[in-house]
Formats: sequence, structure tokens, C-alpha cells
Amino acid sequence: MKSAAELQSGNYTISIGQAISEGWALIAKHLGYYILGGILAVLIGAAAGLIPFVGSLANNLIISPCFMASAIYITWRISRGTPWTDFGEIFKGFNYLAQIMVSSLIQMAVIIFFAVVLLFNLIPQIIDLFTLTQGQGAYQNQAEIQALARSMFFSGKVIILLLLFIAAALLVSVIWAFKVHFIVIYKMEAWPAMELSRKVTMKNLFPLLGLFILLGIIIIVSALPCGIGLLFSLPLSIGTIYSAFAQITHCNQPDEVELDYTGGGTL
Repeated sequence: MKSAAELQSGNYTISIGQAISEGWALIAKHLGYYILGGILAVLIGAAAGLIPFVGSLANNLIISPCFMASAIYITWRISRGTPWTDFGEIFKGFNYLAQIMVSSLIQMAVIIFFAVVLLFNLIPQIIDLFTLTQGQGAYQNQAEIQALARSMFFSGKVIILLLLFIAAALLVSVIWAFKVHFIVIYKMEAWPAMELSRKVTMKNLFPLLGLFILLGIIIIVSALPCGIGLLFSLPLSIGTIYSAFAQITHCNQPDEVELDYTGGGTL
């Protein structure tokens, strides 16, 4: 596979069709294990979520990202000819806990920043709404509360801000789409992995944006019939994003190079 230095200096293209077809071919070989792993991750995340605040934070920063790292590790190994025979590898991603938690925290902080920018523009209305709902006002000021709520959430300004937030959140997700891949496969630390992800994705930004939008639509549609379709669409998204990563890095090829933990290149 290509070294970090080669990835920063080279040019490459991504085929959306190839990513989807190859991604499905990879996960289809062990689809049952992927489904069981996904169910296990959801159950553990739900159990953690029962702990007020801390549980939800742990799920977002540690549990879900580490299970995703496991899926990436397993998919990488499958692409290199090693079948998934040990289900216990579903916990392999927790070996990278520190770097994954740091990268997740940075990404969450950036998303929160954008959310704060949105809420900052609504502070006067939020204060008014809070004042109207205090004490008996929650019952006596129903008309004013409803009118204020409509003006807050259905105004042109709020709709524009919301669309800008969605666009910014999508952009952040795309440019750091490969951060965990670099942590797991290239054994990089959190920030160098995020930086290298940003650099390689910016060279194929529009194809990757299209790929993420397409996967989002597939996931939303698959969730409609009682969510059963998610058992197939979520593994598909894992395989598809990995396939896009492999198109760039050639990490599915057997000529592996040994990289240092800062992503500086070959040793």
C-alpha cells in the first residue's frame, strides 16, 4: 500500500460505482457476522446509554467508534484474503481506544462549534421562550409560545442557518471519513490521521460528497420498513467507504509497508 508521503503528493480518483460494488462483495462474504456485530454494538451502546449523560458520551466517543474501527480492521483483512473466522475480532478496535477517542472528541468539538454558531443567532428568541414558559406562564402564554416557536423554527433565517449547519456537518464527516482507517491500518496517531484524511479527501471531495449523500439516502430508505433494512445498509456503508479508501491507498494489496505512528512514511 502507498506510504503517507505518497498519499500527500499523489493524485488519485474514486469510482462511486466501484466502491459500492466492491464494498458489497467484501461484506457479503461474512454478512451474518457483520449483522451480529452490528446488533452487539447497538445493544452495548444502548446499555451504556442508560447511564445519564456519561453513558451517551461514552457511546459517541468510545463504544461506537471502536466498533467501527473493528469493522474497518476486519474488512481490511478480508480484502487481503484473510477470512473472518474469529467473531471475537469484533472487539479489535478497542486496541486503538486512545487515538479513536481523541479523534472523535475533536470531530465532536467541531460539530458542537457549528451548532453553537447556529444557536448564538437564536439567543434572543431562546431567552424570550424561556421567560414565557416559566411557572404559570407555560399555561397562560400558550398563544405567544406557539407564535414564537413558529417564528424560531420556520423562519427563512433559521432554515438557511440549519441548511448551512447540515452542509458544514456533512463536509466535516467527509474530510475526516478516513481518520479511523488511518489509525487502524496505518497505525497513526489521532491528529496526523485526521490531517492525512483531510488531505486525501480534498483531492476527491465532490465524488466523496456524492458517495456520502447516496449512502445516506440508502440508509434512510432502508430504515423505513421497521429498520430491518439497516441490517444490510449499514454493513454496505462500511464496505463501500473502505473500498473508496482502498482505491486511494491500495491498502488491499499484499505489498504492505511498515509505517511509523505519526504517519511520517516508511521506516
